[in-house]
Formats: sequence, structure tokens, C-alpha cells
Amino acid sequence: MFQKVSFAYLLAALLALSFIVGFAVFVMSGATTNRGTTGAISAESARIMSAEKSRCARYGTYSSISTLRSEGLLTFKPVYNSVVYVPGKHCGTIIIGSPAYQSSTN
Repeated sequence: MFQKVSFAYLLAALLALSFIVGFAVFVMSGATTNRGTTGAISAESARIMSAEKSRCARYGTYSSISTLRSEGLLTFKPVYNSVVYVPGKHCGTIIIGSPAYQSSTN
């Protein structure tokens, strides 16, 4: 009986220790922060900007996401960012932004 009890305690201690180590790795890996999302927003924005620059060089204007996709300049549907295009001199003006960057006070 003594062996069964000590085995149960050993197993419980091992499970508790593995939970603590696993949770520490989870927290230290940045899973509880928004760094991954912020990085994804930035990477997506950079790809959109690259597509817009290509369109400006090719056609002389910026355009919407749907136009970039239909022309093959953008090969994915953005998840985080949107584009506002304002016609003007040269290629016009674009604003690439994400609602995730907006302040909660707006």
C-alpha cells in the first residue's frame, strides 16, 4: 500500500511540475501578448504597400484592395488592414490602416 500511495504522490507532483513548466513556457513565448498580431498587421501592411507601389509605377494611380487583387498585384485577402484611396497628384494618396491600431477612446 505504501508504494501505491507514494506512486500517486509522485505522479501528482510530476503533473503539477509539468503544468508549471508548460505555463511558464506559454507566458515566456509571448502567447499572452499581442506581439504576434502586431507583427502580422505590420507584415500585411508592408505587402499591401508594395502592391500599391507596383500599381502606381504601372498605372500611375493607387487603388483599392479589390482592384489590386483582380490585377494580380495582391495575392491574398487582407485580414487586418484596409486601404483608403484618395485621388490626387501623381498616384494619389493611400492610407493603409488596421482597426486593431485604433484607440478605444475613438
